[in-house]
Amino acid sequence: MLESRVLDFETVIICSVNEGIIPSGKQGNSFIPFDVKKEMGLPTYKEKDAVYTYHFYRLLQRAKNVHIVYNTEPDVLVGGEPSRLISQLEADQNISPFIKHTLASMDIVASQVLPTVIVKDKNLLDAIAMRAEKGFSPTSLTQYIRDPLEFYKRVILQIEESPDVEENIAAKTFGIIIHEVLEEIFTPFVGQYLEAEKLLAIKPDIESIVKRYFTEFYDESSITRGRNSIAFQVLLRYIENYLDAEIHQLKFQKIKLIALEKQMKIEINVPGITFPVRIKGKIDRIDEVNGQLRILDYKTGKVTVSEMNVVDWEELILEPDLNKVFQVLCYALLYTPEKEFTSLEAGVISFKNMKEG
Repeated sequence: MLESRVLDFETVIICSVNEGIIPSGKQGNSFIPFDVKKEMGLPTYKEKDAVYTYHFYRLLQRAKNVHIVYNTEPDVLVGGEPSRLISQLEADQNISPFIKHTLASMDIVASQVLPTVIVKDKNLLDAIAMRAEKGFSPTSLTQYIRDPLEFYKRVILQIEESPDVEENIAAKTFGIIIHEVLEEIFTPFVGQYLEAEKLLAIKPDIESIVKRYFTEFYDESSITRGRNSIAFQVLLRYIENYLDAEIHQLKFQKIKLIALEKQMKIEINVPGITFPVRIKGKIDRIDEVNGQLRILDYKTGKVTVSEMNVVDWEELILEPDLNKVFQVLCYALLYTPEKEFTSLEAGVISFKNMKEG
């Protein structure tokens, strides 16, 4: 507005002539209260508004074509209220006969979105058969439930995202480090009953173990600064909390560790499919608590109890939100040929909310 002083234009276009923008209203960027300004004769928002109003009328004075645009949409910019300056022009008997008011709006045409269809020709069926023989992981199957097209691209066509250079620790890397640290800590106990004293003896070494795995992905100096420093401390706290929870549990229960990071594969019978279909996966932890067999999956993210409840079995293959239950049930299925048992518990250990159990 100030740049237009003493300049005359033939055509003037003023945008955003909304109340609160032109004039700007009671937005006084000052620490001095309004009453003090008034008392001391200092300029207030009223004077500022008067200056802007003067410039506005000055701009229109010699113009032949004037386009004043304001926004009618509520909650956009300051609001859908036209400026008082427009009302003043409409009320002016000398100007109002020359005002033409038009409302501009976009024509919205509902476009028909056709579903993307991949035709299962012989080549595609051969690719599916090849993949089925190698084995589907629970993660790939949950991907299919969430988005079949994404499953087609990633699992069948094997199109991977281009690798990014991580400056800050990514969620996937965070999970890998936790899995590897826990594997190193608990491997000496496989096939044995856990003992609180032995777990307590490991606690002083946790920091050096975490540091070793952390530096496989990032420079050692990054542990001391920035977001990676925070991530390192969080990792450390997660592992310590998990060990504390195990030690506390051992006061009331006998825990026997059966296996860690166990790779398993089974073949399943699918009616109507001629080629073999296999499911494969890596079970994070298998143990027995007071003789009760448990299959556990580590999760670094937050998992709520509602995400682990299955009301209807049909929901498992329809609801992407139940992917965590789907995964642990797949792991339970993978373990079934391994040994005889009467009952089995499958669940997750969520490091973000360990207290949920």
